[in-house]
Amino acid sequence: MKKRAMILCALTLLAGTVFAGCSNSKNAGGSPGGSETPASASSSATASGAQQSEGVSNDKKFTIRAGAWFLDDRAYQVAFKKAIEDGYKKLYPNAKIQWDVTLGATYFDKLKAQFASDTAPDVTFYQTLDYAKAGNLLDLSNEPWVSKMSESSKKDPTLNYEGKIYGASGWGYLAGGIWYNQKLFDELGIQPPKTVQEFLDACEKIKAAGKTPIALGFKDLWTADMFLMCWLQSYTFPNDPDFGKKLYDGTIKFDDATIQKVYQNIETMKSKGYFNENALSIDWPQSAQLFASGEAAMIVQGPWMPASNKENIAKGGYDSFQIGFFPFMDDQGHQSLVVNSGSGLGINAKTKLVQESKDLVNLILSPEIMGPWQEGEGSLPTLEGVEVKSTDPVNDTVKQYLDSGLTLPYKLSAFMPASASNAMIDVLTKVVSGVKFNPSDLQAAQNAMEKDKATVVLPQS
Repeated sequence: MKKRAMILCALTLLAGTVFAGCSNSKNAGGSPGGSETPASASSSATASGAQQSEGVSNDKKFTIRAGAWFLDDRAYQVAFKKAIEDGYKKLYPNAKIQWDVTLGATYFDKLKAQFASDTAPDVTFYQTLDYAKAGNLLDLSNEPWVSKMSESSKKDPTLNYEGKIYGASGWGYLAGGIWYNQKLFDELGIQPPKTVQEFLDACEKIKAAGKTPIALGFKDLWTADMFLMCWLQSYTFPNDPDFGKKLYDGTIKFDDATIQKVYQNIETMKSKGYFNENALSIDWPQSAQLFASGEAAMIVQGPWMPASNKENIAKGGYDSFQIGFFPFMDDQGHQSLVVNSGSGLGINAKTKLVQESKDLVNLILSPEIMGPWQEGEGSLPTLEGVEVKSTDPVNDTVKQYLDSGLTLPYKLSAFMPASASNAMIDVLTKVVSGVKFNPSDLQAAQNAMEKDKATVVLPQS
């Protein structure tokens, strides 16, 4: 994909938007649907809000299962679930939504096992096209909301397989960057760094002030994946737009000097004490607490960070501060950000509640439900009619970076099998644990690429 086309693709997501996940490297009994009484398809849902057809009522009793990995106890997540339950009750007064939630990456292993045993939820949020390739997801190409998706989201590698749509995005994500305590930066006279050396200099100044430069929560391995892939993003594609394809073709190897440089940077940061000592034993919420409390100056996270940080400060009684943002960079100051869905909302191909599941998806995608939730997530709407409101000034900063640099709809990991990505994360966690980086450690990723290359679905250009 040419640079101009890629920038236009991302800007499509941003049109008319004011800015408000978990990525996934390491990924109950009963039949699908959990129906108490088989429910008939007696309601029709519109793309704008799943409104029941006039004169139609459905008093059948049934339980519909909905799966997710991110629905925790944050206020906007609780409100999201309640709005869905209330809206669905209007469509099906005697229906019950059973939430099948497992927080974090464990969800994906569980979902894979559930599909294999025919016990997966009727409606589920998911990541990667593995489920569509395996025939687990219903083809949703003819659903009314598809025509309201942005053109870039229709091509999203999470949603589109062999020209068919298997999941709704409804939201787009800035796939990670560096959020910082602007108050602390101002007190220390630090400007947002533009090069790696400036970044390391900032870390040294923060450490000298008695603070942890960057809070890591690598017990959640998706945060490790985000950290690594975001930094690789700015070292690779701005300098070689075909870097990912070359890695896939084998003309670039995993021990390439560019990839090594990122690991060497991380080794330097570890050796100088720029990470919290418990980086591998705490999860992302705990790392977010370090950041909110003022103990750590920076954190690598997704676009939900501004809203989450405000909530963490309020709950913890910490001193308030304005959050800032800047992307990872390379030695020369090149930077690249990723905007994509990163996840989909699909329907179990074997559900006994086909229409009821479609109605639930349409309801979730309605502006009344999707808009407020996206504000909390800090995500970008990719469905016509959905608006996200936010007054946080950091969102203007994010937009400036997106407008001024290389924005892509995919990460480097889109060009490799999950096994290779996992092998790269294993090397990262070793380095963060204090083990000296050895380029030969990346051979495991190369072996995984060669072994599992057939599982890769390359991003569309």
